[in-house]
Amino acid sequence: MNLDLFKKIESVSEEDLHPKFKLLRDNPALDGERKILLNWTDGFIDRDNKIIKEFQTTFHSSFWEFYLFSVFRKMNFEIDFSKDRPDFIINKPFKVFLEAVVSNIKKEGREESTRNAEDFSSMIVPPHLQEDFQELLNESIVRNSNAILSKSKKYLEKYIKCDWVHDDIPFVIALSSYDQVNYGREYFYPVLALLYGLYFNQAINNYEVVEEIIKPGTDSTIPIGLFNDKSLEHISAIVFSCTTTLGKLTSLSISENNSEVQFNRVLTIRNDYEPPYYKIQDVTQENPEELSDGLFILHNPNAKNRLAREQFSNSNIFQITFEDRKLMFVGKNLPIVLRLNMPRMFFSDQLLSLINRDFNGK
Repeated sequence: MNLDLFKKIESVSEEDLHPKFKLLRDNPALDGERKILLNWTDGFIDRDNKIIKEFQTTFHSSFWEFYLFSVFRKMNFEIDFSKDRPDFIINKPFKVFLEAVVSNIKKEGREESTRNAEDFSSMIVPPHLQEDFQELLNESIVRNSNAILSKSKKYLEKYIKCDWVHDDIPFVIALSSYDQVNYGREYFYPVLALLYGLYFNQAINNYEVVEEIIKPGTDSTIPIGLFNDKSLEHISAIVFSCTTTLGKLTSLSISENNSEVQFNRVLTIRNDYEPPYYKIQDVTQENPEELSDGLFILHNPNAKNRLAREQFSNSNIFQITFEDRKLMFVGKNLPIVLRLNMPRMFFSDQLLSLINRDFNGK
């Protein structure tokens, strides 16, 4: 049974509703997106009777949980909802404790509602050519670090004391980034730096090893390379996405052809390791985006309880390891660098040619 996500909650005023919730609720053109979202909640159990309210008022954290649940369900994972923490207790085909978290825009940061045409146009510029790339990268590193470390602390101080949580079972943190207006173009660069100390240097279009960065707007530094020692050995891996938002719903709606009304068109730009390095996918029913596309798992080489890569091999989750100073990528499909979701009227052969030129130099 699906959750009644759009029901009226008397204690919540219209002014308290999140803009994305109201867009999904009120826009008749998003019928397909609503169907996808409601399907994500099929079988989801609201253990504390507050997730629907959170979905309507804060949106991102519950949206992320619904998406993860749908991914796990499609992979035939058995989830135990009898306990109230962590967010997901996976019992079969293997045992894992998983806690979901999102990184949000800082209190004094620019609000997502201010996104404009310039922000959109920045989405079609490859990362190594973005003028504000370092600023965006560092802000994301800081925000994502805060989110991960807060859940690490909660696991050590609270969860591990629960009778049903055992320290010989892998513990995973699933992080979705909504940390700034243009989070959709972060790719996996912030978490590669944060977890492995591999900082993407625009000047050389490659990685360099860095141990700390300067926190934006301050003179203070924060450490990176969190997985390079045993300080976070209790964390087996990080699941990460920066592309799980309304565009994901639209892409899946197109892929599944589940709506008679579809005003938007979606392109994904995927990273390959042979020329042309950026592959452009025009999402259609014949060339679909899959549910688990856009997800990454970054494994901790110093984890006390390792997470086996083959446990996620029946999905399109892109897995990353960094051991013996060697970075390895494993996945069934090319990873998504970014996704463009826009009205069909704005798409043209000229736009596609421009994107291909900017990303591949031709």
